[in-house]
Amino acid sequence: MKPHRFEAGHRDQLRNERRMKMQPAQGILDRAAPTPDEVCADLGCGNGYLALPFSIRCRVVLAVDAQREMLEDLISSAGEFERLKLVPVQAEATRLPFSGGSLDRVLAVNMMHEVEDRGSFAAEVERVLRPGGRCTLVDFQKKETTFGPPLQERIQEDEVPGHFPSMRVASLWSFEEFYQYEFVRL
Repeated sequence: MKPHRFEAGHRDQLRNERRMKMQPAQGILDRAAPTPDEVCADLGCGNGYLALPFSIRCRVVLAVDAQREMLEDLISSAGEFERLKLVPVQAEATRLPFSGGSLDRVLAVNMMHEVEDRGSFAAEVERVLRPGGRCTLVDFQKKETTFGPPLQERIQEDEVPGHFPSMRVASLWSFEEFYQYEFVRL
């Protein structure tokens, strides 16, 4: 079964009360602990649930989404300071327009389950990260949760590291509805 893509027409669900309770952006940000000098790419950034708070803590956030409507919504909802540090990029996560080893961090939040070719996705993440760079990967537990994709599209938490052979797990946080990995590029 081909995974579905979260459609821009439902973008209000990306920044609503339910998500803020279930998957607080501040918690993801605090666990990731980005540094002020990082160049970060938020893959599948949507309307900026994570790109906006990360832009405050990083040097720049390359906000990547395949859907122009998501990027337009992100920029229109960003404050003046955030807009200075956000660069919208319309691209697919499996074909990133960045040089190899050019990024300090990649964010992949609630989007890996949407990728049909996960091997290509993981290889692309590894390609664009510099050695020692980090990948913050968040996705839904493979069980019924308060929101999220169909169960058959979800990735079992313990299967995720196998997709990233050139990375080591630095940290894993497992919650009732989602998990968060911090990978380091070897």
